[in-house]
Amino acid sequence: MLSFNVLTELRQRMGSANEYDIEEPKLAVDGDTIEDIRGTLRLLRTDRGLLARVEASSEMDTRCSRCAAGVRASVPISFEEEYVPILDAHTGESIRLAPDDEAFRIDERFDLDLREALRQYILISEPVKPLCNPDCAGLCPVCGADLNEGPHECEQPPDERWNLLAELKKGLEEGN
Repeated sequence: MLSFNVLTELRQRMGSANEYDIEEPKLAVDGDTIEDIRGTLRLLRTDRGLLARVEASSEMDTRCSRCAAGVRASVPISFEEEYVPILDAHTGESIRLAPDDEAFRIDERFDLDLREALRQYILISEPVKPLCNPDCAGLCPVCGADLNEGPHECEQPPDERWNLLAELKKGLEEGN
């Protein structure tokens, strides 16, 4: 569950804290699917709203950055964000918020939805270069063979950057 009704928490005195379990089997994040999100949400009543602290773990299917094999990568999620209600919890009146206030909003039903914050923090937490294993040999740059499957015979083209030195060496050897 990633959406919590927080009307009761908003009616508590400042400094009150509550803790909830987070469990979500799947969440779509910008074309990827994050799975098995598990953790805790701790809500602390502030003078404006609620401070949400999330500590969670998740997993995603991705590709090894060296050999392109399928990899199940762990994605840790940890953040602290303020959520501000758009309505007063006691009176139901609208609360004026500055247009440049970047706090997440608690909607008119007093639901605090973690999806957008999770999306943002997952994007910055997902592995940049996931590996199938730390010793992954990658792919052959010439033929594309998976070098993890063992050595293979592939004729490496000469590096053109060394041509001038090769000619110089050949000229020196002929001159001797």
